[in-house]
Amino acid sequence: MSMLENRTVVFAAIALAPAFCLAGGLPDGLGWHELPNTQIRPLCPADELYPGISGNTGCDSVIIAWGGAAFDVEGNRLLITGGGHGDYAGNEVYELDLDTRVMRRINAPSYPLRDGCEAGNNSTYADGRPVSRHTYNHLAYIEDQDLLFLFGGSRWQCGYFGADTWTYAPAQDQWLPRNNTDAPDGTFGLSISRDPLTGLLWARDAYHLYDYDPATHRWQRRSDDSDIGLSDYRSGVIDPIRGRYFLYTAANRTLYHYDIRSSAQMLTIVSRPAPTCAFMDDDAAGWTYDPRQDRLVAWNGGDTLHILNADTAICTTLTIPGGPVAPEQGTYGRFAYSPQDDVFVTCNDIDTNCHILRLRPSDALFAHGFE
Repeated sequence: MSMLENRTVVFAAIALAPAFCLAGGLPDGLGWHELPNTQIRPLCPADELYPGISGNTGCDSVIIAWGGAAFDVEGNRLLITGGGHGDYAGNEVYELDLDTRVMRRINAPSYPLRDGCEAGNNSTYADGRPVSRHTYNHLAYIEDQDLLFLFGGSRWQCGYFGADTWTYAPAQDQWLPRNNTDAPDGTFGLSISRDPLTGLLWARDAYHLYDYDPATHRWQRRSDDSDIGLSDYRSGVIDPIRGRYFLYTAANRTLYHYDIRSSAQMLTIVSRPAPTCAFMDDDAAGWTYDPRQDRLVAWNGGDTLHILNADTAICTTLTIPGGPVAPEQGTYGRFAYSPQDDVFVTCNDIDTNCHILRLRPSDALFAHGFE
Protein backbone atom coordinates (compact mmCIF):
# COMPACT_ATOMS: atom_id res chain seq x y z
CA MET A 1 0.00 0.00 0.00
CA SER A 2 1.36 3.43 -0.92
CA MET A 3 1.82 6.24 1.61
CA LEU A 4 -1.14 8.12 0.08
CA GLU A 5 -3.39 5.05 0.21
CA ASN A 6 -2.36 4.35 3.78
CA ARG A 7 -3.11 7.94 4.79
CA THR A 8 -6.50 7.73 3.07
CA VAL A 9 -7.45 4.48 4.81
CA VAL A 10 -6.45 5.70 8.25
CA PHE A 11 -8.15 9.05 7.80
CA ALA A 12 -11.33 7.36 6.59
CA ALA A 13 -11.33 5.14 9.69
CA ILE A 14 -10.98 8.17 11.92
CA ALA A 15 -13.54 10.23 10.05
CA LEU A 16 -16.19 7.51 9.98
CA ALA A 17 -15.87 6.61 13.67
CA PRO A 18 -18.50 7.99 16.06
CA ALA A 19 -15.59 9.96 17.40
CA PHE A 20 -16.83 13.30 16.16
CA CYS A 21 -20.28 13.23 17.70
CA LEU A 22 -20.93 16.08 20.10
CA ALA A 23 -21.14 14.72 23.65
CA GLY A 24 -24.10 16.01 25.61
CA GLY A 25 -23.24 18.43 28.36
CA LEU A 26 -20.00 19.88 27.03
CA PRO A 27 -20.14 23.54 25.96
CA ASP A 28 -20.66 23.69 22.21
CA GLY A 29 -19.52 27.24 21.48
CA LEU A 30 -16.20 27.89 19.80
CA GLY A 31 -13.20 28.80 21.96
CA TRP A 32 -12.08 28.04 25.49
CA HIS A 33 -14.58 26.78 28.07
CA GLU A 34 -14.09 26.15 31.78
CA LEU A 35 -15.54 22.91 33.12
CA PRO A 36 -17.20 23.68 36.48
CA ASN A 37 -16.30 21.70 39.59
CA THR A 38 -13.30 19.93 38.08
CA GLN A 39 -10.62 21.07 40.53
CA ILE A 40 -8.37 18.41 42.03
CA ARG A 41 -7.86 20.13 45.42
CA PRO A 42 -11.08 18.84 47.04
CA LEU A 43 -10.01 15.28 46.15
CA CYS A 44 -6.47 15.42 47.54
CA PRO A 45 -5.64 12.96 50.35
CA ALA A 46 -5.92 14.56 53.78
CA ASP A 47 -2.60 15.26 55.49
CA GLU A 48 -3.91 14.01 58.80
CA LEU A 49 -4.69 10.61 57.30
CA TYR A 50 -1.31 10.32 55.53
CA PRO A 51 1.33 12.11 57.64
CA GLY A 52 4.32 13.21 55.60
CA ILE A 53 2.62 12.77 52.23
CA SER A 54 2.69 16.50 51.49
CA GLY A 55 6.46 16.72 51.18
CA ASN A 56 7.68 20.22 50.35
CA THR A 57 4.87 21.46 48.11
CA GLY A 58 1.87 19.20 48.74
CA CYS A 59 -0.83 17.94 46.42
CA ASP A 60 -0.23 20.93 44.10
CA SER A 61 2.72 18.92 42.82
CA VAL A 62 0.49 16.36 41.13
CA ILE A 63 0.59 18.97 38.36
CA ILE A 64 3.20 21.64 39.08
CA ALA A 65 6.09 19.22 39.81
CA TRP A 66 6.56 18.39 36.13
CA GLY A 67 3.41 16.29 36.13
CA GLY A 68 2.00 14.71 32.99
CA ALA A 69 -1.16 12.91 31.94
CA ALA A 70 -2.45 10.41 29.39
CA PHE A 71 -5.69 10.51 27.42
CA ASP A 72 -7.84 7.38 27.17
CA VAL A 73 -9.59 7.68 23.81
CA GLU A 74 -12.01 4.80 24.40
CA GLY A 75 -12.95 5.99 27.88
CA ASN A 76 -12.92 9.67 26.82
CA ARG A 77 -10.99 10.67 29.93
CA LEU A 78 -7.74 12.31 30.97
CA LEU A 79 -5.74 10.46 33.64
CA ILE A 80 -3.34 12.48 35.78
CA THR A 81 -0.71 11.35 38.25
CA GLY A 82 2.44 13.01 39.53
CA GLY A 83 4.48 14.26 42.44
CA GLY A 84 7.85 12.80 43.30
CA HIS A 85 11.30 13.99 44.39
CA GLY A 86 10.87 16.02 47.58
CA ASP A 87 7.68 17.64 46.35
CA TYR A 88 4.88 15.17 47.02
CA ALA A 89 4.68 11.51 48.01
CA GLY A 90 1.17 10.64 46.83
CA ASN A 91 0.94 8.16 43.97
CA GLU A 92 -2.82 8.36 43.51
CA VAL A 93 -4.43 8.74 40.06
CA TYR A 94 -7.03 11.36 39.08
CA GLU A 95 -9.49 11.12 36.21
CA LEU A 96 -11.33 13.82 34.29
CA ASP A 97 -14.28 12.11 32.59
CA LEU A 98 -15.44 14.20 29.62
CA ASP A 99 -18.66 12.22 29.26
CA THR A 100 -19.82 13.18 32.76
CA ARG A 101 -17.70 16.36 33.17
CA VAL A 102 -16.57 14.99 36.55
CA MET A 103 -13.12 14.94 38.14
CA ARG A 104 -12.52 12.12 40.60
CA ARG A 105 -9.69 10.40 42.43
CA ILE A 106 -9.56 6.78 41.32
CA ASN A 107 -7.63 5.34 44.25
CA ALA A 108 -5.99 5.97 47.59
CA PRO A 109 -2.28 6.78 47.87
CA SER A 110 0.16 4.16 49.11
CA TYR A 111 1.07 4.33 52.77
CA PRO A 112 3.40 4.14 54.70
CA LEU A 113 5.99 6.04 52.69
CA ARG A 114 9.58 5.12 51.90
CA ASP A 115 12.40 6.41 49.72
CA GLY A 116 12.16 4.91 46.24
CA CYS A 117 15.93 4.83 45.77
CA GLU A 118 16.97 2.96 48.89
CA ALA A 119 18.50 -0.45 48.29
CA GLY A 120 15.87 -3.14 48.04
CA ASN A 121 12.95 -0.74 47.58
CA ASN A 122 12.94 -1.10 43.78
CA SER A 123 11.20 2.25 43.22
CA THR A 124 8.19 1.01 45.21
CA TYR A 125 6.39 1.68 48.43
CA ALA A 126 5.92 -1.19 50.87
CA ASP A 127 2.63 -2.18 49.18
CA GLY A 128 4.50 -2.90 45.94
CA ARG A 129 3.14 0.11 44.05
CA PRO A 130 5.44 2.58 42.30
CA VAL A 131 6.61 5.51 44.39
CA SER A 132 5.39 8.94 43.38
CA ARG A 133 7.49 10.61 40.70
CA HIS A 134 7.63 13.53 38.26
CA THR A 135 5.81 11.99 35.30
CA TYR A 136 6.77 14.46 32.52
CA ASN A 137 5.76 12.94 29.16
CA HIS A 138 6.32 9.38 30.42
CA LEU A 139 2.65 8.34 30.46
CA ALA A 140 0.47 6.79 27.78
CA TYR A 141 -2.82 4.92 27.62
CA ILE A 142 -3.15 1.42 26.17
CA GLU A 143 -6.81 1.41 25.10
CA ASP A 144 -7.16 -2.20 24.02
CA GLN A 145 -6.05 -3.41 27.46
CA ASP A 146 -7.52 -0.49 29.44
CA LEU A 147 -4.14 0.23 31.03
CA LEU A 148 -2.26 3.37 32.00
CA PHE A 149 1.43 3.05 31.10
CA LEU A 150 4.24 4.65 33.13
CA PHE A 151 8.01 4.62 32.71
CA GLY A 152 10.65 6.03 35.06
CA GLY A 153 10.52 9.59 36.37
CA SER A 154 12.14 11.52 39.23
CA ARG A 155 11.29 9.39 42.24
CA TRP A 156 10.16 10.16 45.77
CA GLN A 157 12.15 10.99 47.94
CA CYS A 158 15.64 10.98 46.47
CA GLY A 159 14.84 12.53 43.08
CA TYR A 160 16.99 10.13 41.09
CA PHE A 161 15.47 8.93 37.83
CA GLY A 162 13.97 5.48 37.68
CA ALA A 163 14.12 3.16 34.69
CA ASP A 164 11.14 1.06 35.73
CA THR A 165 8.14 0.10 33.59
CA TRP A 166 4.61 -0.12 35.01
CA THR A 167 0.99 -0.49 33.95
CA TYR A 168 -2.05 0.47 35.98
CA ALA A 169 -5.52 -1.03 35.50
CA PRO A 170 -8.05 1.57 36.76
CA ALA A 171 -10.95 -0.90 36.80
CA GLN A 172 -9.08 -3.23 39.16
CA ASP A 173 -6.96 -0.55 40.88
CA GLN A 174 -3.92 -2.69 40.12
CA TRP A 175 -0.34 -1.60 39.42
CA LEU A 176 1.92 -4.22 37.80
CA PRO A 177 5.68 -4.00 37.21
CA ARG A 178 6.58 -4.96 33.64
CA ASN A 179 9.62 -6.41 31.91
CA ASN A 180 12.33 -3.77 31.75
CA THR A 181 14.87 -5.57 29.58
CA ASP A 182 16.22 -3.36 26.76
CA ALA A 183 14.33 -0.32 28.10
CA PRO A 184 15.44 3.27 27.42
CA ASP A 185 17.83 5.03 29.77
CA GLY A 186 16.31 6.32 32.99
CA THR A 187 16.16 10.03 32.22
CA PHE A 188 13.45 12.56 31.43
CA GLY A 189 11.99 13.82 28.17
CA LEU A 190 11.35 10.32 26.85
CA SER A 191 8.28 11.54 24.96
CA ILE A 192 6.29 8.33 25.19
CA SER A 193 3.50 8.19 22.62
CA ARG A 194 1.21 5.43 21.34
CA ASP A 195 0.55 4.64 17.69
CA PRO A 196 -3.22 3.96 17.52
CA LEU A 197 -2.85 1.86 14.37
CA THR A 198 -0.22 -0.64 15.57
CA GLY A 199 -0.69 -0.23 19.31
CA LEU A 200 3.06 0.17 19.85
CA LEU A 201 4.40 2.78 22.26
CA TRP A 202 7.42 4.79 21.15
CA ALA A 203 10.06 6.62 23.19
CA ARG A 204 13.36 8.35 22.48
CA ASP A 205 16.12 8.76 25.05
CA ALA A 206 19.21 10.91 24.45
CA TYR A 207 20.56 8.65 21.68
CA HIS A 208 18.13 5.93 20.64
CA LEU A 209 14.53 5.20 19.65
CA TYR A 210 12.61 2.38 21.36
CA ASP A 211 9.27 0.71 20.95
CA TYR A 212 7.22 -1.05 23.61
CA ASP A 213 4.79 -3.78 22.58
CA PRO A 214 1.83 -4.01 24.98
CA ALA A 215 0.97 -7.45 23.59
CA THR A 216 4.21 -8.90 24.99
CA HIS A 217 5.10 -6.09 27.42
CA ARG A 218 8.62 -5.88 26.06
CA TRP A 219 10.93 -3.09 24.93
CA GLN A 220 13.25 -3.15 21.94
CA ARG A 221 15.71 -0.62 20.56
CA ARG A 222 14.82 0.58 17.05
CA SER A 223 17.61 3.00 16.08
CA ASP A 224 21.35 3.43 16.26
CA ASP A 225 21.74 7.16 16.75
CA SER A 226 24.88 7.19 18.90
CA ASP A 227 26.23 10.14 16.91
CA ILE A 228 22.96 12.13 17.04
CA GLY A 229 22.47 13.05 20.67
CA LEU A 230 19.43 15.12 21.61
CA SER A 231 19.22 17.04 24.87
CA ASP A 232 17.10 15.79 27.76
CA TYR A 233 14.46 18.39 26.91
CA ARG A 234 12.61 16.32 24.29
CA SER A 235 8.93 16.20 23.44
CA GLY A 236 7.29 13.84 20.95
CA VAL A 237 3.97 12.97 19.35
CA ILE A 238 2.72 10.44 16.81
CA ASP A 239 1.02 11.40 13.56
CA PRO A 240 -1.06 8.28 12.80
CA ILE A 241 -1.80 9.34 9.22
CA ARG A 242 1.82 9.66 8.12
CA GLY A 243 2.99 6.90 10.45
CA ARG A 244 5.63 9.12 11.97
CA TYR A 245 6.92 9.76 15.45
CA PHE A 246 7.71 13.50 15.58
CA LEU A 247 9.86 15.11 18.24
CA TYR A 248 11.73 18.26 19.02
CA THR A 249 14.31 19.31 21.58
CA ALA A 250 14.13 22.61 23.44
CA ALA A 251 15.68 25.80 22.04
CA ASN A 252 16.31 24.09 18.70
CA ARG A 253 13.64 24.84 16.11
CA THR A 254 14.12 21.59 14.28
CA LEU A 255 11.44 19.01 13.55
CA TYR A 256 12.72 15.45 13.84
CA HIS A 257 10.87 12.29 12.88
CA TYR A 258 11.11 8.53 12.46
CA ASP A 259 9.00 6.56 9.98
CA ILE A 260 7.64 4.09 12.52
CA ARG A 261 5.61 2.06 10.01
CA SER A 262 8.75 1.16 8.07
CA SER A 263 9.54 -2.53 7.81
CA ALA A 264 13.19 -1.84 8.70
CA GLN A 265 14.29 -3.07 12.10
CA MET A 266 16.56 -0.07 12.71
CA LEU A 267 15.03 3.29 11.85
CA THR A 268 16.78 6.48 10.78
CA ILE A 269 16.09 9.89 12.24
CA VAL A 270 15.16 12.66 9.78
CA SER A 271 15.42 16.38 10.58
CA ARG A 272 14.11 19.58 9.00
CA PRO A 273 14.45 23.19 10.15
CA ALA A 274 11.24 24.62 11.60
CA PRO A 275 12.05 28.30 12.17
CA THR A 276 8.40 29.41 12.48
CA CYS A 277 7.61 26.95 15.29
CA ALA A 278 8.12 29.14 18.35
CA PHE A 279 6.63 26.55 20.71
CA MET A 280 9.83 24.55 20.27
CA ASP A 281 11.62 27.13 22.40
CA ASP A 282 9.86 25.52 25.38
CA ASP A 283 10.90 22.06 26.49
CA ALA A 284 7.53 20.98 27.81
CA ALA A 285 4.76 22.22 25.52
CA GLY A 286 1.77 19.96 25.14
CA TRP A 287 1.19 18.88 21.56
CA THR A 288 -1.04 16.37 19.88
CA TYR A 289 -2.40 15.31 16.51
CA ASP A 290 -5.72 16.75 15.34
CA PRO A 291 -7.29 14.48 12.68
CA ARG A 292 -9.95 17.01 11.69
CA GLN A 293 -7.42 19.46 10.32
CA ASP A 294 -4.61 16.92 9.79
CA ARG A 295 -2.20 19.06 11.77
CA LEU A 296 -0.08 18.85 14.90
CA VAL A 297 -1.31 21.33 17.51
CA ALA A 298 0.88 22.67 20.33
CA TRP A 299 0.01 24.75 23.39
CA ASN A 300 1.84 25.75 26.56
CA GLY A 301 -0.48 28.21 28.24
CA GLY A 302 -2.37 31.35 27.26
CA ASP A 303 -4.25 32.29 24.13
CA THR A 304 -1.83 31.08 21.43
CA LEU A 305 -2.06 27.77 19.59
CA HIS A 306 0.71 26.64 17.25
CA ILE A 307 -0.52 24.73 14.20
CA LEU A 308 2.22 22.65 12.58
CA ASN A 309 2.02 21.31 9.05
CA ALA A 310 4.05 18.10 9.29
CA ASP A 311 4.66 18.03 5.52
CA THR A 312 6.28 21.46 5.37
CA ALA A 313 7.56 21.93 8.96
CA ILE A 314 5.82 25.32 8.94
CA CYS A 315 3.85 26.62 11.91
CA THR A 316 1.05 29.14 11.96
CA THR A 317 -0.44 30.62 15.12
CA LEU A 318 -4.03 30.97 16.17
CA THR A 319 -5.02 33.34 18.97
CA ILE A 320 -8.10 32.41 20.99
CA PRO A 321 -8.83 34.66 23.98
CA GLY A 322 -9.48 33.14 27.37
CA GLY A 323 -6.77 30.50 27.37
CA PRO A 324 -5.85 29.15 30.82
CA VAL A 325 -2.46 29.63 32.42
CA ALA A 326 -0.04 26.70 32.30
CA PRO A 327 2.54 26.16 35.04
CA GLU A 328 6.06 27.27 34.23
CA GLN A 329 7.25 23.66 34.59
CA GLY A 330 5.31 22.74 31.46
CA THR A 331 2.19 21.09 30.08
CA TYR A 332 3.36 17.70 28.75
CA GLY A 333 0.43 15.28 28.24
CA ARG A 334 -2.04 17.57 30.02
CA PHE A 335 -3.04 19.03 26.65
CA ALA A 336 -4.87 16.28 24.81
CA TYR A 337 -7.37 15.81 22.01
CA SER A 338 -10.70 14.02 22.46
CA PRO A 339 -11.86 12.51 19.15
CA GLN A 340 -15.28 11.70 20.61
CA ASP A 341 -16.01 15.35 21.31
CA ASP A 342 -13.65 17.02 18.83
CA VAL A 343 -12.22 19.20 21.60
CA PHE A 344 -8.86 19.72 23.25
CA VAL A 345 -8.73 19.37 27.02
CA THR A 346 -6.23 20.62 29.58
CA CYS A 347 -5.86 20.69 33.38
CA ASN A 348 -3.21 23.03 34.77
CA ASP A 349 -3.61 23.64 38.50
CA ILE A 350 -5.32 21.71 41.28
CA ASP A 351 -7.21 24.85 42.37
CA THR A 352 -8.40 25.70 38.87
CA ASN A 353 -11.08 24.04 36.79
CA CYS A 354 -10.02 22.12 33.71
CA HIS A 355 -10.77 23.64 30.30
CA ILE A 356 -11.77 22.45 26.88
CA LEU A 357 -11.00 24.19 23.61
CA ARG A 358 -13.39 23.89 20.68
CA LEU A 359 -11.94 24.99 17.34
CA ARG A 360 -14.79 24.05 15.01
CA PRO A 361 -18.56 23.77 14.84
CA SER A 362 -19.57 20.16 15.36
CA ASP A 363 -20.61 19.72 11.70
CA ALA A 364 -17.66 21.49 10.07
CA LEU A 365 -14.69 19.72 8.50
CA PHE A 366 -11.58 21.83 7.94
CA ALA A 367 -13.65 24.89 8.80
CA HIS A 368 -10.55 26.53 10.27
CA GLY A 369 -9.30 27.50 6.83
CA PHE A 370 -5.71 26.36 7.33
CA GLU A 371 -3.68 25.24 4.34
